[in-house]
Amino acid sequence: MDFPVWYVPFLTAPMLIPLIAIPHVIVAQFAVGGGFLLADMVSVAHRHNYRRLLERLKRFARFFILITVVFGAVTGVGIWWTIGLTSPRATQTLIRIFVFGWASEWVAFAIELLSAFAFYYGWDRLHPEDHVRTGWLYAISAWVSLVLITGITSFMLTSGTWRMGDTFFHAFLNPSFIPQTLIRTGGSFAIASLFVGLFISFHGEHKWTHWIIRRTSKWALGGMVLILIGGIWYFLVLPDHAMLNIMRAPILVVMVFLNFGATIVVIFALAFGLAQGSRWITPPAAFLLFLAGVIAMGAGEFIREGARKPYLIDGILFSPGVFVEEVNSLNRKGLIGQTAWLQFYLQSQLDKPYEDVLRNGTEEERARVGAGLFMYHCSGCHAFLGYNGLQPIVKPWNEPFLDDALNNLHLANPAMPPWFGTAQERHALVKFLMLPREKGGLQ
Repeated sequence: MDFPVWYVPFLTAPMLIPLIAIPHVIVAQFAVGGGFLLADMVSVAHRHNYRRLLERLKRFARFFILITVVFGAVTGVGIWWTIGLTSPRATQTLIRIFVFGWASEWVAFAIELLSAFAFYYGWDRLHPEDHVRTGWLYAISAWVSLVLITGITSFMLTSGTWRMGDTFFHAFLNPSFIPQTLIRTGGSFAIASLFVGLFISFHGEHKWTHWIIRRTSKWALGGMVLILIGGIWYFLVLPDHAMLNIMRAPILVVMVFLNFGATIVVIFALAFGLAQGSRWITPPAAFLLFLAGVIAMGAGEFIREGARKPYLIDGILFSPGVFVEEVNSLNRKGLIGQTAWLQFYLQSQLDKPYEDVLRNGTEEERARVGAGLFMYHCSGCHAFLGYNGLQPIVKPWNEPFLDDALNNLHLANPAMPPWFGTAQERHALVKFLMLPREKGGLQ
């Protein structure tokens, strides 16, 4: 426990991550799929010297570069900022394990940026063959970046047999790496195709509109095949605790149905678009279908994150930022004694050492210690009042029942980590959680 906790009341700090990460993932996959779609259509246009088609594609490319490069880069930095504050130990661990992967991804991202700018700004300057090569360079480098990031994020859910000291490739080639890569690659083609339809719907009918819709629909339907294969494979390799989390958590069940339902809608829409071309493209229809794609993608990301509990990194690091091998030591020596920043916080809240409070303090003093323990033990998933709030849950309970629940909750709920700390610390947390609502909360 080497880092301070970033406590966000009501919402919780971890909930800030998907607010930035999900839009970034959608735009990043749009960048990958859009790159392939653009490279393919520009290749056809140059091969047959379709000047009007090139003009049409350039209008889309301008908007495409603006969204993917500017918004994608800003939200990418936002993710690093948010995870670094919210889960510093997990971030540090992933950097150490995947330093080669991160370095490779940054190289791929640099090539992606340079080729994107060269592709757009060299539109009328580059020789047609060079322009086509630049487009494919962008698409492939963006996909390589996706593959590298997927290997790292999939490891957080399925670490497999990897243990500290094992190789980079052992971690990277984890059980869900290939299925998640298939899902994200297929999703990239689908979301890009849906966005092309949305973009075209606001620019009126054009002689090339019908051809563009049918061309992109072919890519997207191929992507949907990848999603179906990857999705089935994905559920086959999920750890038992992750599958149990999905089955017993109502919100995750809802997300599974949203993901499945939206995917089916998109498949039928793309098949219809392939058959009918531009005749189905109207702004309301295109927007609703794009929204269905966003819902499917966002639900999939939510499922991946929710199924991982109680871990930040499967089998290695618990949600409060505690390594699995540290649990016994924390139970013997106490969470506070091995967490310097928690000690610093308690010094500002107490008039005497926390050890004296735990032994002989008043209920109010022990509740103050419990408030600090709540931040370091519970706030990684729970608010006191608000998102996943604990106070409303435990309000009907009495102190002995709550104490026993905290000591054994991981046995009844697979999404909960075990208790980290001494019995005295647990009693202090009970005092805090049992405070009346009007007296509860954190300063």
